[in-house]
Amino acid sequence: MPNTTDTGCDDVGAEDLPAMGRIGFIGAGNMAGAIMGCLAKEYEMMASRRSVNALRALEDQYDITTTTDNAELASSCDIVFICVKPQSAEGLMSELSGVDFSNKLVISILAGKRISFFTERLTNCTRVVRAMPNLGLLVEKGATAYAVSDACTPEDEYKAHILLNAGAYAVKVEEDEIDTITAVSGCGPAFISYFLKSLEDAAIRHGLGKEIAQKLLFQTVLGTCEYLRTSDLDYDGFISKVASKGGATRAGIDAGKREGVDEAISAMVDAAIGRARELGK
Repeated sequence: MPNTTDTGCDDVGAEDLPAMGRIGFIGAGNMAGAIMGCLAKEYEMMASRRSVNALRALEDQYDITTTTDNAELASSCDIVFICVKPQSAEGLMSELSGVDFSNKLVISILAGKRISFFTERLTNCTRVVRAMPNLGLLVEKGATAYAVSDACTPEDEYKAHILLNAGAYAVKVEEDEIDTITAVSGCGPAFISYFLKSLEDAAIRHGLGKEIAQKLLFQTVLGTCEYLRTSDLDYDGFISKVASKGGATRAGIDAGKREGVDEAISAMVDAAIGRARELGK
């Protein structure tokens, strides 16, 4: 488990919300769009990206100000979300070199990029939050871990938690844990979808219709997660509850072990962590 910290912000009423000022999103792609969708009703927002057509769509969807000029956005906003691809980060830092960040809170969702990446490259940038959300935000069931720079004030942490907790379970962790969280939680929705597709393909191969296979699998995942979340059983205990000796479940699990499923899953996580660290260099 991550070394989590309770910020005391989980049950915040509307009257307790701090003044955020204008919130900007540099690189308004899928993840930024998911975050914006959770915040649009409450806050003044601005977005930038290269595609004018995409910006027009965001204007229509969220009634926000947009620009293709990243420096203009950073200069105009009090809280700046940086959501570009990690490979584009160095170029973005050059674009923002003339912006004074002394009175701004930066929230980065870039895989692999440490807090120091921003504090060393942006002018007077000391207040940085490094976050790793996931696309569960699209249905307000996201999971987000975040770490904060030493210069962040309690108010900065409070604001970050409020924003990142919109549409998600948000938890503060140590920065050294975020690459692992990237692999497990950030990449997790794709990994889970990969596993579900394999189950569905196997069901169809054995004659089950696609629609009924999907519905049963989705409900199975929902029920399993809810039971594990609310019960005292750990994973092995739950497996033992389902997999009786000599039964079909036990036969399937034994086959998975023989075929190296555990090792394959571990390799997926290892590869994702490795790539996150490469992106941080």
